[in-house]
Amino acid sequence: MESDGICLGVCYADNQLFYSVNDPENPGSLQHIGCFDFNFDVRNAVVTGDGDAFTGIKSSLEKLKEKFNCSTVRILSPAIEECWSIVPRSVYEEPEERESHIHILMHGIDSSNRVSTWYPLHNADYKLLLARNSTTMMGFQKLLGSFSNSEYVSEFEVGNAWQDFTQVNGSFLTIHCQKNYLSVSSHILGKLRGSTVIRFDNRTDLPYLWTLYSSKLSWMRGIHEQIYVYGQYAQQINEALTPFLDDDNDVTVMNTLQVMNVEAKEQTYGFRLEAAFPAVMLSLNIDSEKMNLHENHNG
Repeated sequence: MESDGICLGVCYADNQLFYSVNDPENPGSLQHIGCFDFNFDVRNAVVTGDGDAFTGIKSSLEKLKEKFNCSTVRILSPAIEECWSIVPRSVYEEPEERESHIHILMHGIDSSNRVSTWYPLHNADYKLLLARNSTTMMGFQKLLGSFSNSEYVSEFEVGNAWQDFTQVNGSFLTIHCQKNYLSVSSHILGKLRGSTVIRFDNRTDLPYLWTLYSSKLSWMRGIHEQIYVYGQYAQQINEALTPFLDDDNDVTVMNTLQVMNVEAKEQTYGFRLEAAFPAVMLSLNIDSEKMNLHENHNG
């Protein structure tokens, strides 16, 4: 882990924005974990990038920047604004095949607005393609413009940060629980194995959807020594999925400092700490080379 100054990690859910500020002199220690409550949907306001709601969020982050003298900010990029696709070597190594695949996934989006990033996987015969419409990230660019260094971190990269921070060995599954979707990622022996997003209208549909997705994605059925569950709706979704997870899995809801392996001055919080877990991981300032910056980086 490298110390590049004070880092602000940011994530959000519904009308709340969660943040974490690291202590660069003490790895694994945080100066503060906090939450802003708004009367509007934070993600929509940021993606829109305009109006009083957006101005309020931008002002809040700039106050944090000044208060803690932050030089770097890392913000979670919403999975539902991205497309993830696992692609075989025969596709990603052939320019025509690669471009054809991206065109199919991003049909209707002008080529000048297509942003694609490739991530290595545990199985070297495949890579994960992350595709974005750059226009959906314009609000993020405006939001973070006052910081010296900024980065958009995809939800599956939270598992990468956890891996690098804890040096955990073996295999684990991460489940980020939002109001209308789950982002699920599998890691094994220090590398990403697979990721997907499961959308739903009602949590009662989750047992069916989990069974459906796991029947199609072999990595979801793989052996996982640990399952880490976090996000605003982690408790409810964990209860809904427990009967469908392998009994041998050790399921942990990331709702205490102890399970996060971090230290902070505050010991109790007036919000769901598991919802702030991505912000905590992003604030720890993991070595940038390990975080696969690519086009996500705006330094």
